[in-house]
Order: sequence, then C-alpha cells, then structure tokens
Amino acid sequence: MRSDPSIRIPVELSNPGQFFACCGLLELADRLWPGAEGWFEDDRFHICSDGSFFGLIESLRRASVNNTMSSGQLARLEELSRMTKKQREAIPGAEEEKKQLESLRRELPIRLTGDVSLRIDWFTDEEAGGSRFKTWAGQQSVLDIARAMHGGVHDPAIVDEATLWANVRGIGLPFFFDSDLGGEGSGLDIGFSFDPLSGSEATRIEGTSRPGLELLAFIGLQRFRPREFSGENRFVYVAWNQPLPPCVAACAVCQVMPMEAPAFEFRLLYRTKYLKSFLPALPFEGDFDEQA
Repeated sequence: MRSDPSIRIPVELSNPGQFFACCGLLELADRLWPGAEGWFEDDRFHICSDGSFFGLIESLRRASVNNTMSSGQLARLEELSRMTKKQREAIPGAEEEKKQLESLRRELPIRLTGDVSLRIDWFTDEEAGGSRFKTWAGQQSVLDIARAMHGGVHDPAIVDEATLWANVRGIGLPFFFDSDLGGEGSGLDIGFSFDPLSGSEATRIEGTSRPGLELLAFIGLQRFRPREFSGENRFVYVAWNQPLPPCVAACAVCQVMPMEAPAFEFRLLYRTKYLKSFLPALPFEGDFDEQA
C-alpha cells in the first residue's frame, strides 16, 4: 500500500528540467521532513512527507542564496570595487586581486541557508562528470543566476502546486534547464547575444523563464544525475514509480538500481561554444544493459 502523498506536482516527463526539478523538490522535502519519499505516477510527481507544498515553497523562499566566499573576501572585493581603476593601479597587485575575487564570486559553489542548509557544487565536479551539465559560460556568474531564479520563486504567479512551473518575466537569464526554452536566447537564432546587453537597462532584453523549474533543477542535480553514454551526448533518466527516499531514488534515476519504470533520453544543445541548454527527451527504448 502506498502512503497518501502530501504533495502532488504536475510534470511533463519529456522535459528533463521538470524531471530534475522534481528531484530537487524531494531533496528539499527530505531535508525539511526526514523520511520523505517521492515517486512519479499519472503525470504527477508525488511526495509523501510530514509537510505540505506551501511549507516547502515558503522554506525555499526564506532561504538565503550565497556562495562560499568568506566574509573577508567579500569585504575586500567591495573595498576594491569602490575604488576607481586609477586608484587600484596605484596599489601594487590590487587590480589583479580584484579580478581574482570577481572570478571567485562568479564560480564558487552555492550555499542555501535557512530552514534547509545545502551546498551545491556539482558544476565544479570534473572527475564525476557533473560539470558537463553546467549550461552557463565562464564569464557568467552562477551566483547571479541562482539569485535571479530564487527571486523569481517569490513571484505571485506561483501560488500552488499547479502553478509551480509558471512563467515569470524580467527576472534575468535562466540556467536553461527548461527544455521548452530549447534554442531560445541563442545568439545564432537571434542574431546577437543577450549577455553583453544585460548590463544596462537601456539595452537589456527581458525574456521569460520558469524560476521554480530552473532553481529546483539546479538543486536536484546535486544528488540526481542521469546515466551517460560516453562520448555520444546521450543521457538517460528513469522516472521511478514507487515511493523511494532521495538516496535510493538517485540510484534508480541513473539505472544503477534496475527498475521497471519509464525511461527517457535527452541531449544537450550547444547554443555557443560555451553555452548549453537541455533539449526535450524521448522515451528510451534501449537495453538497460547497453554499454554506457
């Protein structure tokens, strides 16, 4: 007998971003209410826990989004940024120090604090392959993107389970985990890149994104990873269909734990040399024993 779920989220399983966002929901639910279990069934993602959707989304909204820079590093960056370039050049090493601190601010792992404490660093993981899902370029700040998507979760358009994937306008560039975006925002498609225009209100182009999907997928990828076919730009995830805690569900997702459940295959779209996005998934019809 399955437990009665306390949270039911509509999900399009052919959208990898929505799938991994559901994984992120389960991650947060288990940290808020230990023992939470989740599963996919009837175009819904179900979570059985001691809490509710409203408790979960409010905890996420109350969270602080920072990176792992120390208070001393942040204070020093602020001090150097207040100086003019001429003033910095008069101090040996100051200009280079500012560049190094700015690089740290862009690239260091993200830390969520509040009702839930979580370090997100999968995008720095070269050895286990997590970094291949990094969809942003080196000069883009993961902290700025995460904060923009976190701010979007506060939008009044997100009111309940049915509206978690609501579109919000003008909150900044997303991670591009949402496969419905596809090539949207691609410099090749548009004729120019949005990124250099974002620094000024006069030139900034405001698009729409689904911050609930983008932020939760960013969280979900910390533990949940698809199975990869080496060198083929092919990734497979399993939509497990029985109640599992996140530590076990993560094994089912990447087919480490065989399960009779729907599986889906997707690819990454290389929007430019450095920018990527998730493409829509198709039902996976290969053999689970196929060489990866």
